[in-house]
Amino acid sequence: MTLLNAELHINVSILKENICYLKTRIDKKSNFLAVVKANAYGHSLKKFVEKLDDYIDGYALVRLDEALQVRDLSKKPILLMQGIYDDDEAIIAKRNGFMCVLHTQEQIRTYSRNLENKNIWLKVNTGMNRLGFSEDVLTDLNLLNIKPSVLMSHLASSDDLYNPSNNKQFKVFNNIFEKYSDIKQRSILNTGGIINFPEHAYDWVRCGIGMYGGFNGEENLKTAITFKSKIISINNVKKGDSVGYGGRITANSDKKIASVYCGYADGFPQSIIDGTKVMIGEHEVPIFGRVSMDIVTVDVTDIPDIQFGNWVEFWSPKNSINKISNNNSFISYEMMTRIDDRVKKVIYED
Repeated sequence: MTLLNAELHINVSILKENICYLKTRIDKKSNFLAVVKANAYGHSLKKFVEKLDDYIDGYALVRLDEALQVRDLSKKPILLMQGIYDDDEAIIAKRNGFMCVLHTQEQIRTYSRNLENKNIWLKVNTGMNRLGFSEDVLTDLNLLNIKPSVLMSHLASSDDLYNPSNNKQFKVFNNIFEKYSDIKQRSILNTGGIINFPEHAYDWVRCGIGMYGGFNGEENLKTAITFKSKIISINNVKKGDSVGYGGRITANSDKKIASVYCGYADGFPQSIIDGTKVMIGEHEVPIFGRVSMDIVTVDVTDIPDIQFGNWVEFWSPKNSINKISNNNSFISYEMMTRIDDRVKKVIYED
């Protein structure tokens, strides 16, 4: 049995820097909701709240169990972004003072049976066509006397400044808002919206990936985590020999190949392509061979003094998670949230 682990080092200082930068993008009157679903995008939900509660105005989650974890740690507003789905959930939401998104008539009926007429976020579909009431349905909808406090929607292409769908969605959203004079507040921006359309911050923004440094094209946001493991073997491979399952890649010259104690069971994707760059110290080295359950093989031929036990960083503040995700047709969200529980987590602050 080995005590070696792949490790995920979470830098709280970088999280704070990212949050502070994002808040400079929006009006001071706009409330900053930290999206901490999926275990704070793999960044340890409990530690996130303990360390960063003073930096944000509230939390947004999807799962009720995670919302309850946050409530145990913070008195700040908590938004259930996909709302409640049955009477039991509604009772728990009421007991804990959760704000609830309502996006179906069934949810409205459940809410009306169990909850006081407050803390309601009404979600409208402005073009993403996923969740929310469409404008024409709202016109005829009997809202069963509920009184939403916030009108919300979600942008489909907020990361693309020039995508015409964004302005179309803003127009639909604000047309709906003008029709419902009793609704006093609005929320439509996620991280991409904060970066590209800060003038639409309104009353609440819901920021997730940007806090963790996974937003493309914004150099002021840094990867807040270092995912790494150690070299456990170094082998000489002759020209013409292949490496890994299926012999996917063949050496075109004599090479030195290091095996790193990490694999898809830890959350490093099996489909990572050959040539993807990872870091050993200040050196970039390429993935060489298919990722297996517990092993990643890398070409260290050109690295002087390579040794058993050297750390290999798959992504870090100096090797952005966006770089590796972009080169492999992934998104940073997926890379972050697929990290397995068997990976050792280290939370620290500079």
